[in-house]
Amino acid sequence: MSRLKTNKIFAFIALAIELAVLFVLFGKIRNLELSNQIEGSYNAIYILIIVAVVFALIIFILLISNKVSTDDIYSGKLTQIDEAKSKDRSSKIETEEETSNMEYYLNKILPKENAKLDLVKYTEKILNNIAKEFDIVQGLFFVKEKKTGMFNIAGKYAYFGEEQPKSFKSGETLSGQVAKNKTTLNLKEIPEDYVTILSGLGSSSPNNLLLIPIILNDETVGVIELASFKKFGKIIIELFESISDKIGKELIKL
Repeated sequence: MSRLKTNKIFAFIALAIELAVLFVLFGKIRNLELSNQIEGSYNAIYILIIVAVVFALIIFILLISNKVSTDDIYSGKLTQIDEAKSKDRSSKIETEEETSNMEYYLNKILPKENAKLDLVKYTEKILNNIAKEFDIVQGLFFVKEKKTGMFNIAGKYAYFGEEQPKSFKSGETLSGQVAKNKTTLNLKEIPEDYVTILSGLGSSSPNNLLLIPIILNDETVGVIELASFKKFGKIIIELFESISDKIGKELIKL
């Protein structure tokens, strides 16, 4: 039995005992009055007994009301605890799902370790794998040259320009800023004509651009540009943050 129910039972018992004592006292006084064993008025005694009964009833009602309120509060706390536990379980499930998805994308995007690829094929393989998993309409992979410090184009996906993408130094252009700051840049409104996707029906410009630095030993060794007509979710950003070091290690070998 809960503590609240026990207190409620004790309150009923206490009230019953008090009322019983008052009625017995009332009967005794009434008998004395009828037998004239006590002289004087009994009105004051009767009033005190009535007041005692009313006071006892008020105390009991307040006590029961307090218990009900306490029950409600206690029930509310239990509900909050259950909701918190439910949120924790949901958060844990989401985290497990994200981790599972991350491992899936890692296996899908990174070329196999035993694959014999040169720099161009390696970077283009990554871009092609990204395009298969995400809605990418164009991709460029720039790699830093050690001697000059220039970031030169290495791999391309769905690039139809007549000229090669221009090289840049750290701090130059948007990609150069990304290389310098070592932070991913997610643009939802990109400069006009920054990227143009050509097709048999004409040309159109995607409105979402993701610039990703590839960092190794706190140095930017490459920059990936991804263009899409759809917004980039956080999963792809977290994905490249987790595999940036692995890609960087492969780049310096090629």
